[in-house]
Amino acid sequence: RPRPEAEAPPRVRAPAGAGGRRRAPPRVRRLAEQLDVDLSLVEGSGPQGRILEEDIRAFAETLGKPPARAPLVPRVEQEEETLPLTAIRRTIAQRMAASKFSAPHAWLVMEADVTGLAGLRRAQREAFRQREGVDLTYLPFAVAAAAQGLREHPPLNASWAEDKLLLKKRIHIGIAVATEQGLLVPVVHDADRLSVAGLARAIHDVSERARAGKLRLEDVQGGTFTVDNTGWFGSIISMPIINQGQAAILALEAVTKRPVVLDDDAIAVRSIANLCLSFDHRILDGAQAADFLRSVVRRLEAYAPDTPLA
Repeated sequence: RPRPEAEAPPRVRAPAGAGGRRRAPPRVRRLAEQLDVDLSLVEGSGPQGRILEEDIRAFAETLGKPPARAPLVPRVEQEEETLPLTAIRRTIAQRMAASKFSAPHAWLVMEADVTGLAGLRRAQREAFRQREGVDLTYLPFAVAAAAQGLREHPPLNASWAEDKLLLKKRIHIGIAVATEQGLLVPVVHDADRLSVAGLARAIHDVSERARAGKLRLEDVQGGTFTVDNTGWFGSIISMPIINQGQAAILALEAVTKRPVVLDDDAIAVRSIANLCLSFDHRILDGAQAADFLRSVVRRLEAYAPDTPLA
């Protein structure tokens, strides 16, 4: 016969007498009647299974208790989630790892006082937008300075070929663009032949098409040097990874106002930007990289509010 859920732990069941009655002395039977306990459901703990008063009282206590519930198991939040790699993320990972592990990266950073350039941008930004249809950012100025610097310093526009260096005769600058799919590097071809205005239009064009997923194959081929506008998201110093097959990558950091001690020991608030250069130490020595970076700084610092942007 099945036992009720609230039944006490198993004991030796008292042998039933005639008519199925359990062995219990009269005082135990009276106690069972007072507590409304059915003796046939009680298991005795006395000699030969005799039912004792404590058996009746223990059973009566169980009748007043709710059924035991299973202990609550605390919910465990999942600590990890598996995300499959997209094709673009897998390609980025492979190329960045190949570059970092094959090319010994070295790094330089220099400050550029771009106060004159900041004034030029403020003075001409709105007219430039109306005339050219694109915003005037600091990036085309950095690309123009880099392109002219590459003309002066050809080893920066080279690639490593194990037993030789390949000097590229044309200057095709890759522009690092952050998209929802991942980092893309479309190329502005013959960047040294374009004005700042021409570079602004070209950079805007390839960047917008990169974000829209409309780049053509030729848009991502042939890069000889890369410029990364890390200042766009507020970075003030970074160590970019060289695009594989190139000699170096330049990062333009955020333009910030700082107190600066001038040559006459006066203190003035100036607009300053860090320029960070990662370079392949197989191709370049530090002195060569520094000469190139100084040439970029010099060009950026030469701008004034009235510099033409033809």
